[in-house]
Amino acid sequence: MDSSKFRFSRLLCYFVLVSLFLFVSGNLGQYLIENQGANRQIAMLLQGVIFTGATLFVLFILNKRNPGIIRNIGLKGSNSSAKRIVGISLPFILLVSGVLTAYVAGGIENVSLHVTPSVIIAILINTLTAFMYEAFPEEIFIRGLIVDELQKKYRFIISLFLQPFIFICVPITVMSLESIFFSKPFALTIDYFILLFAFGIALQLYRKYTGTLWMSIIFHIVYLEVARYISMGGVYDPDVAILTFDEMFAGFMSLYLSFLFIVVLSIVVLSVLLIIDKRKN
Repeated sequence: MDSSKFRFSRLLCYFVLVSLFLFVSGNLGQYLIENQGANRQIAMLLQGVIFTGATLFVLFILNKRNPGIIRNIGLKGSNSSAKRIVGISLPFILLVSGVLTAYVAGGIENVSLHVTPSVIIAILINTLTAFMYEAFPEEIFIRGLIVDELQKKYRFIISLFLQPFIFICVPITVMSLESIFFSKPFALTIDYFILLFAFGIALQLYRKYTGTLWMSIIFHIVYLEVARYISMGGVYDPDVAILTFDEMFAGFMSLYLSFLFIVVLSIVVLSVLLIIDKRKN
């Protein structure tokens, strides 16, 4: 089969695999935590090992059949070192700007920074887990394999808006399976859909501008750590939040910092940079 031509069957296969891997690894970890009394961090690390291991196995098989696929999905090469620097620095610039403007505007007050060994260790452990269980395998499949397949048939702008819908369908599929097999409640809100859609666009723009999937992976991790240890004040453990504050209203920083600054402004800035690049060329 010609790998240079679009195949819906390949697209469907990638979607089924990422959904299945997420379903199996996630529920195995939950089972160990809830029924075997496993340490949460160890269980989540095991989830990551399973998800990343399965992803690497798929990549190995695909690379044997098509040796160019690693470069095609953006794991090798990049547009330029300057663009990589911009891509890496942008989310951190937006993070600092978001916190400062929120404080100046009165959105948060009584702000305290907690850079202690326990906080740093917690963030480092979660960063490793986030890389293995979320950022790396999801980006390989969604912004890597699936987008590469979409771009064999569609122009960039079309695939840019198609892939977030596929991204959203992954948790929907996983939750549907959990509802069928484990009778877990199916709960997805409209704001979650909006976040995933915008997040998916931002992730793809980071890859497009820098020319490397690694930037999408890095941005994915940065977003998760900001949400967990700053915007949401330590979602797993309030004692290990790197920044604590009183909000104007509950969820203000999740909306203002994580969504508006980290995600939406990333889309705006990267879109402008890509338009400038296009006009230069």
